[in-house]
Amino acid sequence: MPERIRIGSVDDFADEQLHTVEVKGTSVVVGRAGGEVCAAKNRCPHLGLPLNKGPGGVQYDGGQVTCPWHNSRFDLATGENLDWTPGFAGMKVPRWSSKLIAMGKKPAPLDTYRVVIDGDDVYVEV
Repeated sequence: MPERIRIGSVDDFADEQLHTVEVKGTSVVVGRAGGEVCAAKNRCPHLGLPLNKGPGGVQYDGGQVTCPWHNSRFDLATGENLDWTPGFAGMKVPRWSSKLIAMGKKPAPLDTYRVVIDGDDVYVEV
């Protein structure tokens, strides 16, 4: 059975901003969009680099997070990959080069966590 870990209150997570919390020694990104709070491991499945810092800067908009390293874009609620390695460090590159940037790795989803809101408290299930 999953364990619920409190990560803060709803007001701790500003709308349309990506936040980072520690959950049992694991870095987790938390985003809030339109009242929905979502969480995923702070690790892009492409090379395992963090989503909360990098040369492209933090990018979170409309519930989607973009890797600041290779521009891969994900739905934070489902983890679904929406665009795989279309650039580098926030810059777009010609589409043909995305296969080079991918370095042979196939598109993969984020590892997400179930978020539970109980009153004003926000929990993730691990």
